[in-house]
Amino acid sequence: MRIAARPFYSKTNAQMAILAKRAIKFISPNIHELAQIAQALHYPGPVPTKAMAEYGTVDELLADVRPLGLFVSGIIDHVLVTLGHYGVAVFRRTSPTVPFFDTAHQYRPVPDDSVPQGRYYPGRKHTEIVNVSGAGDSFTSGFIAAALAGRTEPVCVNVALEAAGCALQARSAVADQYFNRTHPCWVNEQGAPFRPLDQ
Repeated sequence: MRIAARPFYSKTNAQMAILAKRAIKFISPNIHELAQIAQALHYPGPVPTKAMAEYGTVDELLADVRPLGLFVSGIIDHVLVTLGHYGVAVFRRTSPTVPFFDTAHQYRPVPDDSVPQGRYYPGRKHTEIVNVSGAGDSFTSGFIAAALAGRTEPVCVNVALEAAGCALQARSAVADQYFNRTHPCWVNEQGAPFRPLDQ
């Protein structure tokens, strides 16, 4: 069993699996981790087995990610699927304009009966990549910082992509300098462009 799916398996302790489903509100898997999690949550269909490099187009990749993301987000509130240089897919049971947290940093619960939605945010082109180490962690850190500040999903992704870009252009895993809340990625209310994945 892979680590990504471990909290959701019920073979040894069904009660712990139930608690994990209730307690975990955010996950940020890659496509392979998403497939493992979907299987652990009893996804009824086949799961992809391709390596990331085997996908010829982003549409081919999203065709595999979309059903898994929609399924898992029916159980876990927020699913951010990292897609390498292709970008990120976000699955939630709410619209992109609903913040994850309020301005007092309190989590905003998602109604259990709401319908899962998905959105694809393309990755950004960088003319020079110095180091890929730490880009995923920087992405997640940027996303969390914006989410806790009460920003909408597109703004959170915008901040996250900018933070990942800082890491890609740094010699070490952590950039010497990122940006503050006056940066355009924070103040642009439209945030990162996306396309819907739930249609």
